Amino acid sequence: MPGPLQIKDFWRVNSYGYPNPFSTNVRSQEAWATFDSFYQRDQDSYSSLKTYWASHKAPRKLNKHAVESWKATFEEFGLLYVISRSNEITITPAGKQFHAAAEQNNEQDFVWIGLNLLFRYPVKGPPRGRKKSAAHSNADILPYRFLYSSMRDLGGYFWWTELERILCRVFLTSVAGTAIDTIRNLRVNPSELNRYPLPVDKTSGAFYNSLNQVANHAGMNHLVLEQDSESEHYGRNESRRRHLIKHDYLSLVSAALGDSKNPTDCDSSALFVDRLPSAPDFTEEQSYFDYLGAAVPSLSATKKTATPEEIVLGGDTVFVLKSGEHFESVPKTNHERIIKGKAHTLCRIARNHRVILSTDVMWTYLVVGKDLTGPTELRLSLRRARPITNIEPINTLFGDDNA
Repeated sequence: MPGPLQIKDFWRVNSYGYPNPFSTNVRSQEAWATFDSFYQRDQDSYSSLKTYWASHKAPRKLNKHAVESWKATFEEFGLLYVISRSNEITITPAGKQFHAAAEQNNEQDFVWIGLNLLFRYPVKGPPRGRKKSAAHSNADILPYRFLYSSMRDLGGYFWWTELERILCRVFLTSVAGTAIDTIRNLRVNPSELNRYPLPVDKTSGAFYNSLNQVANHAGMNHLVLEQDSESEHYGRNESRRRHLIKHDYLSLVSAALGDSKNPTDCDSSALFVDRLPSAPDFTEEQSYFDYLGAAVPSLSATKKTATPEEIVLGGDTVFVLKSGEHFESVPKTNHERIIKGKAHTLCRIARNHRVILSTDVMWTYLVVGKDLTGPTELRLSLRRARPITNIEPINTLFGDDNA
């Protein structure tokens, strides 16, 4: 088994389900009613909410520990927060958008906002208290973004067995491609599954419960993902459970991942998992929640975002980036050239892709790092690659933009 997949740990997320008012399922409705109780107390005291849920006025009784768990769950989704040792509930700007979409019965906006918030969440979690494990403390993976990127690269679905044995133990963005290659091989050769044992001794308890919530949260409580059990692909001793992206939401998922093409247009040179950014790192709670709950740009505004042109140079796809339109330069760090730009402008560019900058048409640059630095901003670390021997066609692309 490849070294990065030997880790004896798994993703641990918060313990309650996603608030989905569009479902008639009792648990979905309960989750929504609980979020709405927080929403109605924006800027109010957290202790008063706990008192409410312990009273006969509440639709069901919740003790203070259950309210704490709900709070942590809604924080994971970027909907609200309560700063440690404070007593004030704050609904985030995106949380207000989310609630408004539900009130307006606008399911597409609701899904768009929810997915964008999930894709910001780092498995490391907020910078407070003791970390879940060493793997979580050192993680830079955005788990829900990675999970959906994996599904887009693997036919739009994952098997429960693949989540248990491979996906849930990916804590570093640098390992993501290895995990997808492993799953591709397993789907062709399922008899090799025994090479990838579970990261735990038993599947019941915390392991199953956490991964079950990963699937629930990712699918926004069965709104975006559906489930079947029609095949024993990995054998009789493995779960038949499979999660699939609902066809009606395939394009919206791709757009949230930053893809400007139609779902059927992606080829092997533009794998979603190869374009994953690393998660930001935070030392303060407030900056973390400001990032996680920032307002989500509308789908229509995102579609209008400038898209870099792609050309073929020396047999490789190269992205043509214009200063002021696609990027702005950042001071160099450790001899690397740094640029930044809007996430939906730069997110189709993968590590190890080559780019041409309007500010230097003599060279191509190789992308060696890709980091999410804010809710809507990406930073690319570049290393000078091959020289451009014939700059006339390049100058034509940039016009008067190169300097």
